[in-house]
Amino acid sequence: MFCVKCGREGRTYGALCPECFLQSNRFTSIPEYLDLNVCAHCSEYLIGKQWKYYGDEVEAVKDYATENLQARQDGRLYDLEVGVQRMDAKHYQVHLVARLMHDDLEVEETLDTTVRVRRNVCPKCNKIQGNYFESIVQVRPSDRRFSDEEKEQVLNRALDYVRGVAKESREAFIAKVVQEHGGFDLYVSTIALGKGLSRDLVSTYGAEYKESSSLQGQKDGHDIYRVTYLVRLPPYRVRDILLINKRLYMVHSTGPQSAKVRDLKSNEMIVVPNSELREVNVVGTRRDILDAVVLTETEREFQIMHPLTFKTVEIKHPRNFERKGDTIKVFPYDGDLYLIGN
Repeated sequence: MFCVKCGREGRTYGALCPECFLQSNRFTSIPEYLDLNVCAHCSEYLIGKQWKYYGDEVEAVKDYATENLQARQDGRLYDLEVGVQRMDAKHYQVHLVARLMHDDLEVEETLDTTVRVRRNVCPKCNKIQGNYFESIVQVRPSDRRFSDEEKEQVLNRALDYVRGVAKESREAFIAKVVQEHGGFDLYVSTIALGKGLSRDLVSTYGAEYKESSSLQGQKDGHDIYRVTYLVRLPPYRVRDILLINKRLYMVHSTGPQSAKVRDLKSNEMIVVPNSELREVNVVGTRRDILDAVVLTETEREFQIMHPLTFKTVEIKHPRNFERKGDTIKVFPYDGDLYLIGN
């Protein structure tokens, strides 16, 4: 075989020797100028069809240049070097070295482009700026007001849930939080996020929830609905003291269907359906639990200093309970002290 261009004999590629083939063919290309969009609000960059966060803008420029490099299908790209030089605040000169294989022929090509960084607004931030929402999660207490501490705890739980979902979906965000009727309303971006958040609060706190929808209009021939989820927290929280059938129980954990409570007399753990606790009498909260100094300890009882009267009193030593430190936690009720734990 010989080259039809220079007449050299040997292996040919499309009737051309390697040198003539490489002179006549180029395997890669890139536009002379590339415009990289960065969101002015969240500082994420649009790479391909996705908005991504970069701690270093140079890395975003590298990825964007790589994304826009075009290679012929008959060339297998196996190595790419990308060098970036900053020209000014928003312009970068990018030099690329691409190495490919065409059949058994090794190809090396260099390319240059200028990346211009343009400030823009991503669709997510555009919705946030416009207070866009598809559902409202209304969080309310039952039969008792939220303390500031409780409200902050529940709100932080909701914010953490949304942040977790947002790591997987840019469509997940809270447009605004409004304090309402002893609780608060969360205006969230999608119906699915509102439902998921409501179920998370139900699962975490043993709450109950109801949903209702209202027609907002039509888009592309489809009805557009806005959904409201009312999440009503139970009257008790974890470590609250409940009076059930004249016995005291401490709430150990809560769940979507039931709560686990501990009998403060027998130390026995039982499970009670949430439906049976909606009207329960809460006789104490974690703020009512006190520290008592232990004076002596036997297998059957503790001798402690009463935290209110400072008298020496005895209290039953539960089986398998191991004290940590010089004090134990107790709950005073109706003239008696009940052991809570360490």
